[in-house]
Amino acid sequence: MSEPIVVVGGSVAGLIGALAIARTGERVVVLDRDPTPFPDGPDQAFDPWERRGSPQIRHSHAFLARMHNLIRDREPELLERLLALGAEPIPFRAQALRHFPDAVFEPRDDEAVLLACRRVTLEWALREHVLATGLVEYRGGVEVTGLVSEHGAPPRVRGVRLRVGGGEETSLRARLVVDASGRRTRLGDWLHAIGAPRPREIRQPCGIFYGSRFYRLLPGVGRPSPDAVIGADLGYLKCGIFPGDSGTFSVTLAAAPDDDPIRGVLRGPGFDAAASALPLVAEWVRPEVSTPISEVHGMANLNDVRRFLVEDNEPIAIGIVAIGDSLAHANPITGRGCTLAWLAAYALARSLERHGDDLRALALDLDAAVERECGPWVRAQIAQDQDAVLVNEALRRGEDPYRFERADGTIDPKAFARSVIREGLLPALREDLHVLRAFVRVIHMLDSPEDLLARPDLAARVLASHARRKERDPAVLGPSREEMIGILAAAA
Repeated sequence: MSEPIVVVGGSVAGLIGALAIARTGERVVVLDRDPTPFPDGPDQAFDPWERRGSPQIRHSHAFLARMHNLIRDREPELLERLLALGAEPIPFRAQALRHFPDAVFEPRDDEAVLLACRRVTLEWALREHVLATGLVEYRGGVEVTGLVSEHGAPPRVRGVRLRVGGGEETSLRARLVVDASGRRTRLGDWLHAIGAPRPREIRQPCGIFYGSRFYRLLPGVGRPSPDAVIGADLGYLKCGIFPGDSGTFSVTLAAAPDDDPIRGVLRGPGFDAAASALPLVAEWVRPEVSTPISEVHGMANLNDVRRFLVEDNEPIAIGIVAIGDSLAHANPITGRGCTLAWLAAYALARSLERHGDDLRALALDLDAAVERECGPWVRAQIAQDQDAVLVNEALRRGEDPYRFERADGTIDPKAFARSVIREGLLPALREDLHVLRAFVRVIHMLDSPEDLLARPDLAARVLASHARRKERDPAVLGPSREEMIGILAAAA
């Protein structure tokens, strides 16, 4: 029997990567460190399913159109199963009609569909689906401890070292190893141990911690908004609402890691008080609308990361690649993580079909594909997070980060760009269907983030909206930071 392709990690990236590879005719083995039994269903998995390798499973997720469309086109049975489990497609048309009753749609508008679904439901259904195909061998409770390799320049990876249930270390040979072990990957240590360099990283703090809580709509109560993407940025606090399956949704609140007075949102009473004080969120969490079904789950130490396994057009090791969060991940509040994993998984499958017998060429082909598919999103998120940190710091100094006219009459370009987004782009989303369409396509990763303001026609529309800013009443997104500190103190 030929040596398999070994996938390290059995969460979303590992599972879809394994299936995409298996569809090309390869033999695939998935090694998952978590030993917990597979629950009977997603509701049974929501609380007790222990996924140490996937701590974000009980946090908010958005399954964007790019991912929805890949599932629809590549794994239609999986989409059918998700819909049967209560997942719901939310099309762009529904959002647009709310604000533009006479909207004239284009055929491409049908591409923009969000899949409303909890992460735990998606992961449960994906594992069920992968196992049902019979194409992938799944082994749980297996800890990968290192790589098996042959000396060379660069080293040639020949398999993995592993341990089952705390037993003795053994090995499993593989013709290719795929690291899908997530943002906590030990890939750098593994490569260093076989004489290869650690992957070069681009790493930038996201500048936030966040807390998420799940809710269920009461019987007979519909979603307060048909929008697929719901969020607001108060500068010192970000909020997002993420529709889920079976009448569920989650709320995420995020703030700067060193803003200690705001950390009260990580506790139930503080989270509830803050949510009720934010107009966008309050209409979802009123007692007559929904009830909480989870505690507040916090997450911190968040970074935007892109790792490179190719340098100067040469792989740093032959026979190993990475997908998912092991390779690239960005601020989770934007909801792009699973879509990035899906894109990298199918890029790997295409590279295998083209270069399965030449692992050097495969690595180069995959590196180029990932840079095209994922690179722009990580770069855009790094820039966005860097500016968000500056906005937060300015607010805490009592400054207005959106005031772009300096005392000497010159213009602060960063503040002007922020003002254009807040007082030009955001209002235009409710005033101009063309701007909304372009924005939604970028949010759903159907178009590149570099495209949004690169088009002269869109830039002109947004700038025209910005020029009318003084004609509008100021948008009230929620309390000031000082007011929120008081709200949280009262709830403590």
